[in-house]
Amino acid sequence: MMKTCIGIFLVLGCALASADDVEILKIDNVHRYQFEESMLKVDKDIKLSIKAAGAEDRYGDDMVATGWILDSKTRKIVWELSPGNAKRSRTRFLREADEKIDLPRGLYEVYYAVSPMNAFGSNYRDIGDFFEDLFGSSKRKRQYRRYAEEWGMTLSVDKKDEKAVSVESSHFPEPDESAIVQFVGLGDSEYEEQGFTLTRDTKVRIYALGEGDDGDMFDYGWIVNAKTGETVWQMRYRRTDWAGGADKNRILDTTVDLDKGDYLITYVTDGSHSYEEWNMMPPRDPRYWGITVWGADKNFKKDKSVRKYEPKKADHIIVDMTRAGDDFFEEEGFMLTKRMPLRIRCLGEMGSGRRFADYGWIIDANTRETVWEMTQRNTRHAGGGSKNRMFDGVVTLDAGSYIAYYIADGSHAYRSWNTKAPFDPRAWGLTIWGHAENFDPKAVKAFKDIEDESVLASLIRAEDSDRLRDRFKLDTNTRVRIYCLGEGSDDDMNDYGWIEDEDGRTVWRMEYWDTEHAGGARKNRMINEVIRLKAGEYRVYYRTDGSHAYGDWNADPPRDPMYWGITVRLEK
Repeated sequence: MMKTCIGIFLVLGCALASADDVEILKIDNVHRYQFEESMLKVDKDIKLSIKAAGAEDRYGDDMVATGWILDSKTRKIVWELSPGNAKRSRTRFLREADEKIDLPRGLYEVYYAVSPMNAFGSNYRDIGDFFEDLFGSSKRKRQYRRYAEEWGMTLSVDKKDEKAVSVESSHFPEPDESAIVQFVGLGDSEYEEQGFTLTRDTKVRIYALGEGDDGDMFDYGWIVNAKTGETVWQMRYRRTDWAGGADKNRILDTTVDLDKGDYLITYVTDGSHSYEEWNMMPPRDPRYWGITVWGADKNFKKDKSVRKYEPKKADHIIVDMTRAGDDFFEEEGFMLTKRMPLRIRCLGEMGSGRRFADYGWIIDANTRETVWEMTQRNTRHAGGGSKNRMFDGVVTLDAGSYIAYYIADGSHAYRSWNTKAPFDPRAWGLTIWGHAENFDPKAVKAFKDIEDESVLASLIRAEDSDRLRDRFKLDTNTRVRIYCLGEGSDDDMNDYGWIEDEDGRTVWRMEYWDTEHAGGARKNRMINEVIRLKAGEYRVYYRTDGSHAYGDWNADPPRDPMYWGITVRLEK
């Protein structure tokens, strides 16, 4: 926490503005990294006298030393020292205010902060650097230190109101029991998740503070429908407003209509700038850094409208490929005996051109078709470096056999990050678990990707400079599925397969213009199609050149590397 000890005094009977005024709070001796907070409890309506001094940034109209007062109930600013209400004194960088305000009965938070950063976004090496950057010439540092001695804030009340006011220093308020969910006062690298059930359709108020810049959010939250996996609300940068202090402090105060059902709310922070330690000026509501959700309906009653919801992830895990390190490749098969929803969470790395270097996917073991994969569109920022991406949602799969894959390249993975790690580094990889409340573990069975009776020919795991062949016979006209992976570019195929009939005529061939991207490097190509063949004997061929094949990739491998080659099977 970037806080230093400063003077806070409860002074009884000390005259300030007049003989009848009593000083109740004094903040002085301020310097950089200072962030001071106090609670002010007011038992009746009063007049509050405020004397405050701070500093204005010489590069703009922002305050780099300032104080403010916040209403704890409404979270609204009731007073602040700003260029709009403060006078310049002796130098354009010194700002002073001396005024009285009406303060109704209630609970208030008093703050004073001095920026820890210079105008160029770098930490000051010492107090001299701070003043030199703020005011200019280093020869005048002594004069600027004298101005800084005047920075601070003093609050006073009429003597007759003295007993109606009490001050507590550094006291964080109790959690708001009326809130449906509340994650506030969050520090660096936090990952908070909580479930809740709404017993009826409800309008909720969402109040969230976080960090964002240039269209992206780094500390933010979202709400997911636990049944469908749909993200029903997310704290997006374009929906936020400036929260005071540094430009990157963002705030959102909105209402959202939620249907009856189960929800998961998540809030994450990156590794810097939070209530734990601000690296630039804090927002005007620093204690509520995080997210709070209240019922907004007129007749909302929490005890009748909200229940706890706890998804049982650990008990229903089907696939766990987490903590994936550099050069990781793993596959795991599973069989579903009935159609069911699955929750998938996958963290990976997106490189240039929106291509993934670390990612996961699922294929149908029979058709080899991709039924789910990690893409730029279905993922969100996973915290830390901008290339960290995450899919977290529900996917419904039919009864059948499936194979899940996860692959990572040679850099930026679990315990080997080359930029900031994601919010939840241990989850790097792929996790799949049963999602429904009535999930039946007996409906999920282990599956090994072995050849079955439907396979007519299989030339797979083809290596460099291979010349492979196989043959099969059909007794009747038959529909067959051809699944062929190879290497191609500039309209030519380098690794490819084809089929000839018993007279040596080519009845099928892998041509570049018929292929689609097979994942990984763009030159990884794929055909997965069904054709009809007449009764007769057939020969299957597969050929590779001298580079980029199974076991010796010179670029990113395809999504289904084990099947580099050609497979022909009866279409079911």
